[in-house]
Amino acid sequence: MRFYSIKNITTSIFRDCCVTFSGSFEAGNHKTLGDIVKKYGGTTSPNVTIKTTHLFSTEEDFKKGSSKISAALKNRDKLSIITWQWAEDSINKNNRLPEFKYELVVNKDKNDKNDKNDKNDKNDKDDTNDKNDKNDKDDKNGKNNKNNEPNKNKIIAISNQDANKIIDNSNVVTSTDQPPPQDKIDDNNMESNFSKGEAVQKAKVNEKKMVKIFKKGKAPVDPSFSMMHTTHVYSDDKTVWDCLLTQTNVRDNYNKFYIIQLLKSDYEDSYYVFNKWGRVGYTGQTITSGPFSSLSRAENEFKMKFYEKTDNHWNKICNDISKFVPHKNKYTLLERDFGEDIDEEVTNDLSNTSESKLHQKVQKVIQMIFDINAFKKIMVELNYDASKLPLGKLSKNTITQGYQVLKRIEAVITKVENGNLEKLTNEFYTVIPHYFGMKKLPIISTVDILKEKLEMVEALGEIEIATSLINSADSKINLIDSRYNSLNLKRMEPLDHDSEEFKLILKYVNNTHDKRGYGLKVLDVFDIERQRERDRYTKYADLHNRMLLWHGSRITNFAGILSQGLRIAPSHVPSSGFMFGKGVYFADCVTKSAGYCHANNINNIGFMLLCEVACGHMLELIQSDYNAGDEVKKVGKHSAKGVGNIIPDPDDIITLENGTIVPCGKRKNIGDNNILRHNEYIVYDDSQIFQKYLIKIEFEFDP
Repeated sequence: MRFYSIKNITTSIFRDCCVTFSGSFEAGNHKTLGDIVKKYGGTTSPNVTIKTTHLFSTEEDFKKGSSKISAALKNRDKLSIITWQWAEDSINKNNRLPEFKYELVVNKDKNDKNDKNDKNDKNDKDDTNDKNDKNDKDDKNGKNNKNNEPNKNKIIAISNQDANKIIDNSNVVTSTDQPPPQDKIDDNNMESNFSKGEAVQKAKVNEKKMVKIFKKGKAPVDPSFSMMHTTHVYSDDKTVWDCLLTQTNVRDNYNKFYIIQLLKSDYEDSYYVFNKWGRVGYTGQTITSGPFSSLSRAENEFKMKFYEKTDNHWNKICNDISKFVPHKNKYTLLERDFGEDIDEEVTNDLSNTSESKLHQKVQKVIQMIFDINAFKKIMVELNYDASKLPLGKLSKNTITQGYQVLKRIEAVITKVENGNLEKLTNEFYTVIPHYFGMKKLPIISTVDILKEKLEMVEALGEIEIATSLINSADSKINLIDSRYNSLNLKRMEPLDHDSEEFKLILKYVNNTHDKRGYGLKVLDVFDIERQRERDRYTKYADLHNRMLLWHGSRITNFAGILSQGLRIAPSHVPSSGFMFGKGVYFADCVTKSAGYCHANNINNIGFMLLCEVACGHMLELIQSDYNAGDEVKKVGKHSAKGVGNIIPDPDDIITLENGTIVPCGKRKNIGDNNILRHNEYIVYDDSQIFQKYLIKIEFEFDP
């Protein structure tokens, strides 16, 4: 033993530490060392569990990769794998020392002959062709396992005390993160099919890509950095020294990211510059410069790398991203929101809080519309790469930029302007990171693809609103109640299933639904009213031809819809995604609106709205007209109506006491050869909308 007497110890330097041991130690057996930890305020566990904060091991045991080592490596972002020397030094100094100097780290032996003969490895095409990354060590020579198995190359273990000696000589440490696999992804198996739930299967496969990040400063340390728990992203009064760069080239199938972070030790004036790069959607490779004892030297290293990758000077753009100028064959800076992070564990476990004051059914609604896992699945379905801009990191400006690029693409597709669709597509994929695996990146060259991307950006915009509400909610009260309050609703009350209102809505659903493919079962109806919406609606409250109409949307959109209302798309949004121009769309047949819920046979619960819509005089149209909104104003109408072939029987309508029409008659085919199957009603002023009911519906898909 190398300790002084441990009798009557009162210090608690290992408080909050739960330690596990692996291997044989010169200082004593596991029980002896465990007793020492306990004397100094810590606890022990025989195995690596979720409570383990430290795994004590030796270099020899670490090389062997014991079961405890393997378990710890899988949870490296939550615990430290260190030598016993850390405990000895901490006790001798009577102070808990920083762990990173004692960590056992994985390092690839570049001289191992077995590496050269590994038949499963081949060059990473994305890095090999990247001329801009030619100065990064290992950027061109990265290997990847064909079968996506763990790297089988020889592994050696070194403590970070030894690693620091290496760093002092070269100022560079390379990681063993594997570059992206080259396996060709089966496009047919990855296509979304809502009726069969294949999109959800795709989501399950890719959910493992969602990495939880830990944040101590204004930005989180990248989880690939081995000392993430003992460092933080450096920031001064104005600048966060962190950047995410992207570059896309559809012709050469480039779809890359580059991350640069200036990191400071939590315990001393020691700095690192961390770099990470690879294909979007994959882990990539890393290289770290440092440690630097001089902040200015670390800043210069960061600025040189940033200029090398972007041809922009960091000092000019770090506090005003609008000054960033994209250059050909260089990376583009992606704006991120450095606000508060979402605590996903708390957000998705709202039940373990103080008692809610809300009705149980309302609580369930709030849990569903703020479900972080649902947000993730939607992102995966839309091929969005959430590992680069995770939940809560999307900025409004990034979403606006996405819309602006799509509007320029629309102008070229519709031949309003001349332009290069390939170049514009590169720009869109650079602004909005996409995960395509190793597939060829599709050019946005048709209206259908454009509409798909519009839907994607719209969904991301609604998720941005929802995550902002989560971050702004009051944490001092019940979390469900706090989320509800963030919606700023005047009320949300479940209707009695025996009430006349509920029975009327049930009739409306049953009579206007085409039951082919799936049935609709009304689970609950909520009487809702948004704050101040009644006041805005007052000027239309006495307008003739007010109708109770359907509006459907994804569950993930409803936090935005309930808090901000149904909104008209702003000027920077392309109009090609709207058959009758930019407006809010409604239907008198529930089937039409139900399709926009995007339910499937796994996630088969959706929400729909019934709104009182002041239609007034309608401009009737039988074919698409992107300029319908302007035409409505020009001819003095209040709304537009796309005339369909199947309508509710007009002889079976119901008029409410306030004069609102409920077109709840049975479906009737009027036999016209109109393009539309169902009627659509479009208003171009959101003051004409009064949200009345939120309907929770189960989609019953055919087996």
